[in-house]
Amino acid sequence: MSMPKTDATPTPGGATPESDPVVRARALVKTFPIKRNPLGRTVQRLHAVERVDLTVYAGQTLGIVGESGSGKSTVGRVIARLLTPDSGTVEIGGHDLTKARGRQLWRARANVQMIFQNPFAALDPTKTIGHAVAEPLLVHGRCRRRDMYQRAAELLERAALDPALVDRYPGQLSGGQRQRVCIARALALSPRLLVADEPTSALDLSTRSEILNLLLRLQEDTGQAMILISHDVTTIKHLSHRVAVMYLGRVVEEGAVSELIGSPRHPYTQALLSAVPEPDPMTQRRRTRIVLTGDSPSPIDLPSGCRFRTRCPIATEECAVLDPPLIAVGKDHRVACIHRGGA
Repeated sequence: MSMPKTDATPTPGGATPESDPVVRARALVKTFPIKRNPLGRTVQRLHAVERVDLTVYAGQTLGIVGESGSGKSTVGRVIARLLTPDSGTVEIGGHDLTKARGRQLWRARANVQMIFQNPFAALDPTKTIGHAVAEPLLVHGRCRRRDMYQRAAELLERAALDPALVDRYPGQLSGGQRQRVCIARALALSPRLLVADEPTSALDLSTRSEILNLLLRLQEDTGQAMILISHDVTTIKHLSHRVAVMYLGRVVEEGAVSELIGSPRHPYTQALLSAVPEPDPMTQRRRTRIVLTGDSPSPIDLPSGCRFRTRCPIATEECAVLDPPLIAVGKDHRVACIHRGGA
């Protein structure tokens, strides 16, 4: 798949170290009750996200990568306030979304929009494409009903679609067209942050490239901040400015894409990168694949100390006692590992 290559620095007009971030998430925790006693009290919880810190600047894409069950999609839904965190804060434009209620939350949601994984389930099959795209504008009072199809046509054109599709229904569109419709809808309110949750996983290979190029072009045009969630390291590598690697609800490594991909420090990150195939057969033969042994622990019954220690090739007895925080190992690189925390 041919994908655009970005640099590790923000796009023109994007963030500088002195800029205020578009979104700042601090100490996010999210659990789900799965078992209650006869009195209705929760006695067992699934730990989906624990003590996650994330910062995204204008014109910047933060890629969140990890295997299934790592908590990356839950983080995206918490930031978009589709889920309420147990604790922690999510500040967008200086306002804490976790404390917003009622109309305040309704207004704040205009600043963060989601692009969902499955475009076939994200659209109401009984509503026209024009209605689906313009609905956010109607809900937030930004256009009148008589103007909705005109506004929808303009948004479809921005998403590289034929404006005449406003009168069609989702069942008449291909998967790639439906995902472009979802992107057009997400752009309707000119949000400050887009959260793209596996936006291409349900599409064929050629269509994936088109969608990813569209997201990149739209970001360059608007300077929007974006969180890109994916299990595909190659996608994250080519579209992100920064990367956060998640394992069992925790960020285990985080930093600029060039430094993290070029010099991974955490054993889990190294294993993920070693699984990415190289297009050059000679280079692929010379590579050493890191194969993790054992199954990932249950998020219901987490191991003590480091969560990765049960599968880690360099784990020691100390790892069962100490739960490592993220420690700086470079100017823009942090890792949560007691054996790799030194510079």
